[in-house]
Amino acid sequence: MMRYYVMESHENKSLTVAPKNKSTDVVIAPNFKNIDNVDYDYRNSLISDKLHTLLSSFLLRFNFESVIYSSSDGSEHAIFWKFNPPIYTDCQASYRNDGIVSHIAFTNDRAPIAFTTCSPKGVRSIVVRMAVAESALRRGILGLKFTKVTD
Repeated sequence: MMRYYVMESHENKSLTVAPKNKSTDVVIAPNFKNIDNVDYDYRNSLISDKLHTLLSSFLLRFNFESVIYSSSDGSEHAIFWKFNPPIYTDCQASYRNDGIVSHIAFTNDRAPIAFTTCSPKGVRSIVVRMAVAESALRRGILGLKFTKVTD
């Protein structure tokens, strides 16, 4: 049985809201100095280039869409990536009071490396295999915490 962890935002840092419905977006960030301290923005479903590199090594066929953040004067740029893994329903899930998944029992052994679950409240949780969580922790990814959701 594979171990899975819910990927949560640790410090609730978020970026300026990104535009929707385009494959490549440009966002003007008025406060660009704090952008290097964000590797995972749960609210906007964005991951940093560093976390993208890690996840790409596990999710070979996943289609990441880029979002470019630019300083107000155009002198600095940073690339972020939209990360919304597909919803996986071949499992039984329990949820915490805040709607984040707390336990998962799979009905078969073919669960993906990363997937999304949605609570009855509409809160989505991104769940990843242990190998992904360990790799992220070893690389010093900022703003992430992993909570075990399988036994």
